[in-house]
Amino acid sequence: MIQSILHQIWNQRRSNGWLFAELLIVFTLMWYCVDVLYGFIHAERLPKGYNLEHVYKIRISTNPTQFVACASEDSLQRFWFKPMEEVMRRIRQHPAVESAAMWMGTDAYTRRHMYQGYTVDSVRVVSANIRYVSPEYFHVMRIPVEQGRELFTAQGAASAEWNPVASPLPAVVTRDLADSLFRTSNGVVGSEFMDYYSGGLRYRVSAVCALQKSDDYARYEPFILTPFPEWFYRWQAVPDISIRVRPEADTEDFAARFCREMTPQLQVAPFYLFDIQSYREQKIERDAAEGITPYIRGARLIVMFFIFNVFIGLMGTFWFRTRHRRSEIALRMAMGSSRGRIRRQLLGEGLLLLTMAAIPALVICANIVMADATFTEATDAGWGRFSVCVVVVWGLMALMVIAGIWYPARQAMKVQPAEALHDE
Repeated sequence: MIQSILHQIWNQRRSNGWLFAELLIVFTLMWYCVDVLYGFIHAERLPKGYNLEHVYKIRISTNPTQFVACASEDSLQRFWFKPMEEVMRRIRQHPAVESAAMWMGTDAYTRRHMYQGYTVDSVRVVSANIRYVSPEYFHVMRIPVEQGRELFTAQGAASAEWNPVASPLPAVVTRDLADSLFRTSNGVVGSEFMDYYSGGLRYRVSAVCALQKSDDYARYEPFILTPFPEWFYRWQAVPDISIRVRPEADTEDFAARFCREMTPQLQVAPFYLFDIQSYREQKIERDAAEGITPYIRGARLIVMFFIFNVFIGLMGTFWFRTRHRRSEIALRMAMGSSRGRIRRQLLGEGLLLLTMAAIPALVICANIVMADATFTEATDAGWGRFSVCVVVVWGLMALMVIAGIWYPARQAMKVQPAEALHDE
């Protein structure tokens, strides 16, 4: 049957030539649009390396009128860190809070990044995002640990080994940072490396965690998580606080309710509650402020509008072409062909013509990929992605071809052959 269809396509090569060119161009353009859409969707669905569901960020601030200059370590403990510990204790005692942690450094869904350079041999430097975290941070953020699980307690928090005065300092590194530092990400727990810019401060890999990125559409970047540094205690820095809320208590009005209940309780000199916000709200605000939401929405609408127009246009082309062959269908029926055979012949002709046009289109698309002219800001343009997009495009266009052939062929086959030939 395929040989008969090829013979039919060749006999009608003049009219099929224009249709072949149309299918080739449409296939290439639609592949590019689907590839862009796939890039957005795939990047959004990739795990960020931590779980922000039911997680809120609390910001505390200091009251200048109650600020006390701490000249000694005793006064620093009494007037700064003891009140900070009391603030954390009261937050953890809130019935809706499952766990709470302090941290500083690179934040998700913001432009706030903190970088540092690390090295093994003092020659090759690897830049990484850094977060200084308290032991509970790993439990709050649900960070997947790939190696070194013995560092963590049964509740998921870092154990007593997470000591800011240890030497070398413990550090949890992402898999890509471990690979960049040690040329491998396996068996690196216990290995040591240095802070390149701070006079040889040494770290020891206590665990290796999953890859991390700072927002949905960003690429994975090296991250290091380590205890709070010495300057945090010396400079009286104010950390951020992240809390994980129990799922049953995470209602729409939780932030307002928390502020109402905790504002008077968190007025522990010199601290007070400044703001609480969920990471979902932080993502919405950041995407809106930087134009990410309109850009992605606009790109998706353009792609969907293009696909819809191609669907209508391509279906209309095959619809017109099938209706124009009404006399041919009638002649085939008069010669004894069944309706099913004619339908299969017409559908096979359309799908085979699409497949033939897809072959040179694939060559063009593959060259676009190799020229790095696709959407690669969020994800790599690999051959797996290329194959998925090709299959999706061929499937969509096959549906267009079938829709453009099926109904007009069905209508044409309802007409009596003698009547159709008489009209012709």
